[in-house]
Amino acid sequence: MPTSLFTTQTPSVPDASDNGMTYELGTKFQSNRAGEITAIRYWKAASDSGTHEGRIWAISGGIPLATITFTNETASGWQQQNLTTPLSIQANTTHVVSVNSNGFFPVTNSGLAISVSNGELSSIADGSNGVFGNPGVFPTNSYQSSNYFRDIVFVASNSSMISKVSGDNQSASAGTTLSNPFVVQVNDSSGNPQAGITVSFNVTTGGGSVSPTSAVTNTSGQASTVLKLGPTTGANRVNASAAGTSVTFTAVANPNAIYLENQKQGTTAWKITNQATTEIAGYAAATSVNRGGSLPIKVSLARTGNYTIDIYRLGYYGGAGGTFITSSGTLRGANRAIPTPDPKTLLIQCNWPTSYTLQVGANWTSGLYIAKLTDQRTGKQSQVWFVVRDDNSTSDILFQSSFTTFLAYNSYGGRSLYGFGNPDGQRAFKVSFDRPFSQTTFGSGEFNNILRWEYNMVRWLESQSYDISYVTSVDIHSNPQLLSQHKLFLSVGHDEYWSLEQRNSVEQARNTGLNLAFFSANTAYWRVRFENSSTGVANRVTACYKDDWQQDPAAASNSSAATNKFRSPQNNRPENALLGVMYVADKDDVYAGYDFVVTNSADPYYANTGLQNGDRLGRLVGFEWDAVINNGFGPPGLVVLSQSPFPPEQQPPSATDADLPVGTDPLLSNAVRYTAASGAKVFATGSIQWMWGLDSADVPSPREDLRAKQIAINVFADMQARPLTPDANLTVP
Repeated sequence: MPTSLFTTQTPSVPDASDNGMTYELGTKFQSNRAGEITAIRYWKAASDSGTHEGRIWAISGGIPLATITFTNETASGWQQQNLTTPLSIQANTTHVVSVNSNGFFPVTNSGLAISVSNGELSSIADGSNGVFGNPGVFPTNSYQSSNYFRDIVFVASNSSMISKVSGDNQSASAGTTLSNPFVVQVNDSSGNPQAGITVSFNVTTGGGSVSPTSAVTNTSGQASTVLKLGPTTGANRVNASAAGTSVTFTAVANPNAIYLENQKQGTTAWKITNQATTEIAGYAAATSVNRGGSLPIKVSLARTGNYTIDIYRLGYYGGAGGTFITSSGTLRGANRAIPTPDPKTLLIQCNWPTSYTLQVGANWTSGLYIAKLTDQRTGKQSQVWFVVRDDNSTSDILFQSSFTTFLAYNSYGGRSLYGFGNPDGQRAFKVSFDRPFSQTTFGSGEFNNILRWEYNMVRWLESQSYDISYVTSVDIHSNPQLLSQHKLFLSVGHDEYWSLEQRNSVEQARNTGLNLAFFSANTAYWRVRFENSSTGVANRVTACYKDDWQQDPAAASNSSAATNKFRSPQNNRPENALLGVMYVADKDDVYAGYDFVVTNSADPYYANTGLQNGDRLGRLVGFEWDAVINNGFGPPGLVVLSQSPFPPEQQPPSATDADLPVGTDPLLSNAVRYTAASGAKVFATGSIQWMWGLDSADVPSPREDLRAKQIAINVFADMQARPLTPDANLTVP
């Protein structure tokens, strides 16, 4: 009988729009039995007028297999159009069904994060379903596993079908035999087990071997084989086929900690759903803690009462973005005072007593962590961010979380390093980590939010199982030895505030061969100085006097100690000496962005993308951007990879740096790369939000792009970091 993927599902937003933009919207799907697609169906948004064409695509190569034009449409809701000739498809083969939209569309965010199944049909839960692209073009981008309600009508062939029983997703050392067999089940069209059916097993990737290569199903309809993993690290895939149908098993040789970590159950419970204002807030006694250590957490409630602390780790976790680690249970809390700012520096140090000490397991995976605080009286929630380090790690990538920048913009208690958001417009000269972050949710506190830039980069990197460990900017300042243990240092998003020690350490590491990737902008712009807290704890206070540097006691007799811009005459260390580019301008609208425009398309970093000079990656530049600057500090051999002009039809930038050399065009952004004398590779995107081309989860305007993902794969591979489980449509050099 005819079957469709979606039955009772309805869109949470039935008439959405992305500023009127037109798209090709699709769904990736499979059938576990061979059969025919007889029709295409889609949910029509009430405002989506005009002509609609439906298409079935082969996932391999994006080849259109069938196209129809919808006629006699109703005003809204499900529309269905029969194919002129039914399209035959094989079992367990991924296809895409798509229908264009003309400015409006239905959507349920995360609607395809978990596979939707009905009968023989199922959607693909690969974290990249719910695909979109330009109208009439094979859609490859995705955003937050969104369901755009594109569907088919399918009639299964009257034949046997094969399914997986057990053994999938195992891992072991390369060259070893898995402990559990791959077991399949063969049933007839009525679901009855079929004995005596020959099942063939074939290794398709990874170089392993199976024994036996074929087996006959027993009286329960089952057959099995055992895989010996190939000799190299990575995914091994085994195809099991019988009676014209097939399934694929996956196993991983030499799994890294990130791969194993992301096999855990994912959850979105780490997100704030009831943002606190004054009801509950807290902070950690350190920005990071090594595995096996302890971390005091300080909490204040508006009214004495009960609260809980739940600990989560951020990652991919099947698209959920986090996993639950542990809980404090019910705790008793009280109100803690916010001290009066220091009259000279406007420094605020809370110095609250410890409310709860988190014992970090020696087996916890290094990463970005969240302590979610919930006031039991009101249900209001807040977050404390921290990093779990692994100081013994020799992972390929060292991911630096920009806590110094989070701190600079944190206005808790009414003071930050900026005048805006402060009650009298006066900025502080010093700020302390000993206070909560003022904004801890999506859509607010954009400049100081770990969830706005770094979260998306973490999701994508961990979805590909890169070998990563995590530190904060404070750790690079205090323990630069960590840099020498890795192949690649990674800066992400908004990484504006650096200490001199941090800058020196990263440059010295580059000069001894450490690769540097800056998926960030406005990086190393302000020089800061770390100081002890009032209780004597090191590196808990950041000083940055900026244009008032002469008021800084440390610079009074030594101007080279000025905590102002690195490019200033006092420091004379322009950022482009390290990055190859430096900050020129910004636009207040964090989400808008403008297009990344390709140049030097023959460069190896564009390999396997199909990009040509002048091609665009949509809205990946912003909200602050960098450019090549002619100031005599640019590194030799600089290769310019983009020339991205600010759109003339948009409002001009909100701010332009006043210290740029004469003749600098602030309306141009550049991505660059160069090779240092040591052989170290350095890459910079020239944009804060470039990583949204890799992952756009919780970004209002999605802009994931397969070509951007391929660029990132190329960059990291050139820097000796390769993904363990890359997406099937990406090529690892």
